[in-house]
Amino acid sequence: MPGYEVETDRVENRLSLKLEGMLDEETAHEAAEATIEHAEELRPGFEMINDISEFKPLSQEATDAIERGIRGIAERDVGAVVRVVGDSVVGKMQFERVTGDAEGYHVATAESREQAERFLDRFREQPGGD
Repeated sequence: MPGYEVETDRVENRLSLKLEGMLDEETAHEAAEATIEHAEELRPGFEMINDISEFKPLSQEATDAIERGIRGIAERDVGAVVRVVGDSVVGKMQFERVTGDAEGYHVATAESREQAERFLDRFREQPGGD
């Protein structure tokens, strides 16, 4: 079933977003708004895991809503983003196209949520990390 889940971990200063299925315009807009609201609860430099492993490509209208969410995250000073990718080559390409010109939003990819979390933990341990 299409949908989304947004979680905030204030201790880890981490935001998690999972998108599933093909979102319609209204649901994509809701996901973007919820993600921005959750990002506002975190400190600057927060980390984000964006799980699109079960995501299906969107209509142009839904893509526009997601792009607004991406820009909203970038404006709230996201530090590191890891995208969990799945089998949907078209969905992955769609997200790469949308995030390609979002200033302040640079993405690494992982094959699982666990791998994404390990990546962010290592990122934080590096000089200049959180």
